[in-house]
Amino acid sequence: MIGNLICDRYQVIKILNQGMFCQTYIARDITIADYPTCVVKHFLPSDRIVLPVKTRRRLFTREVKALMKLDSYEYVPHLLNYFEQNQEFYLVQEFIQGHSLSSELKPGKRWSENKVIELLQEVSNILVFVHSQGLIHRDVKPSNIMRRERDNRLVLIDFGAVKPMWNELVKNQHISDSTTIAIGTPGYMPYEQHQGKPVPSSDIYALGTIAIQAFTGIHPIELPKNPKTGEIVWRHLVCVNQGLAKTIDKMVSYHSQDRYDSAVAVLAALMQVNNLNCTASSTKKNNSILGAVELAPQLNEFSSKPTDAIASQKLLSPAKSDLDSQTWNDEMKTASESDTVVSIFPHKSALYIGLVIGVVSGFALIFISYFSIQTIDSMKIQNLQIKNLSSP
Repeated sequence: MIGNLICDRYQVIKILNQGMFCQTYIARDITIADYPTCVVKHFLPSDRIVLPVKTRRRLFTREVKALMKLDSYEYVPHLLNYFEQNQEFYLVQEFIQGHSLSSELKPGKRWSENKVIELLQEVSNILVFVHSQGLIHRDVKPSNIMRRERDNRLVLIDFGAVKPMWNELVKNQHISDSTTIAIGTPGYMPYEQHQGKPVPSSDIYALGTIAIQAFTGIHPIELPKNPKTGEIVWRHLVCVNQGLAKTIDKMVSYHSQDRYDSAVAVLAALMQVNNLNCTASSTKKNNSILGAVELAPQLNEFSSKPTDAIASQKLLSPAKSDLDSQTWNDEMKTASESDTVVSIFPHKSALYIGLVIGVVSGFALIFISYFSIQTIDSMKIQNLQIKNLSSP
């Protein structure tokens, strides 16, 4: 198949998938300059699906109409072309340059909470659009989520299992119910999808299992389940914010009616988790600032003794460690501008008293020195007179 031309236009360069209902290839369009890469899907190949051509054509037409509903959206591959050749049916879609989420979800590697929240938000936004068009993806899994190279955004691919087409297959007497059950991937499929009855929350379940995989580094199929309820048991494996853990638990509830009824509801829950996290972070920061401001006046009490001043610095250090340098500088500037000024003279009056005492002491010293000199001179004169009188 490699090197073959499809419709004398698309040259196959790689085989991506050889599934029962769809064979997928990477090809290049040789009719356009630079031979742009694209994805070609051989829809319901006759050598694998025994259906009348008329039935396959009708199903193909429905599939095209479903995919065209998504064509205006930026985060799914665009439908470039579709055609019939020798009673075989083909879809041509945009090739997403990048890598799949599978390469990021390595065994044993655990993601941070912020990264998991970003994943949930991005894919939930895509599901909001997909579900609003009356479609269910049915195979949301890491290999079908691409991280686009040009903008690092997530793109949901492989819409070959959207529900309208497969509803027709279920109704067709040539396809048994057991065949439709296989649509999806073990570990990411909820119970109702195994029964061939997917609902929009089936995609939400799949996304929740990917989040658990990101947190734990364990493939969903290897995670333990509660034997009584069928719920995934995972929270003991990793420390996660309680609000976020509850959101994911609801996404992967065993019964579809216990899950969020829409991707919009998932986004609302994630927003609430974010708001609670921001509030908690802000409260912690404000408490740290308040502690620093309350401790600042204590500097006056310790400033009169050098050893106590050092102790006051040690007392302030825990509060300072909770703040960033800018906040600390702002708070200390506020404290320095307040009436609790750190000084070796608590009041200006002490300075004035000291100055007066100094001046008075100076004058007293001069006065005492003057009279001391006068006394000495007087004693010298008296001694000289006595000496003169005693001489012949």
